[in-house]
Amino acid sequence: MKRYRFVLAGLAGTAFLLWSGLEVSNWKTARLEGRITQVRTLGMDERSSVAIVDFEARNPSDVEMMIGDRTLSMINAQGIPRTGRTISAADLKGLFDYFPALGLIEHDPLLRRVRVSSGDRISGMIAARFEVPKHELDLRRELTLRIGDLDGSVSEITLLAEPARESQ
Repeated sequence: MKRYRFVLAGLAGTAFLLWSGLEVSNWKTARLEGRITQVRTLGMDERSSVAIVDFEARNPSDVEMMIGDRTLSMINAQGIPRTGRTISAADLKGLFDYFPALGLIEHDPLLRRVRVSSGDRISGMIAARFEVPKHELDLRRELTLRIGDLDGSVSEITLLAEPARESQ
């Protein structure tokens, strides 16, 4: 047998082992997959606003996830990314009490150290303050919810803006 065949067989075997290792580790990393179900915005003053996001997610991995950091970020109409400051659960309840136009609290705020077992579904709410006017937040291209696991993995749930429809 020629030497190049041994080299090719070794490269193919190495590639297969690498691929299978990555595939197995994908199921051993805690993560959430889901969708954003509702976004509410509130103008605080001329230069700041709040986004309140309701979401549903599922843990498809084989390991339990313990919720860590939660952040909201957006990309505005000009393509500039902005990261909001997450609002605490107590402050979020106060917002709904003070601004009844926001409607009802449909989901509990997602807190740190909540456990999501393998295969479990969760629904929750996250709010963040952005240093942009409300109209800029409303005209965003994209809104991304990042939920971290305490062991380091990060899951992202993104909502893209719908393209503007032409008026007739």
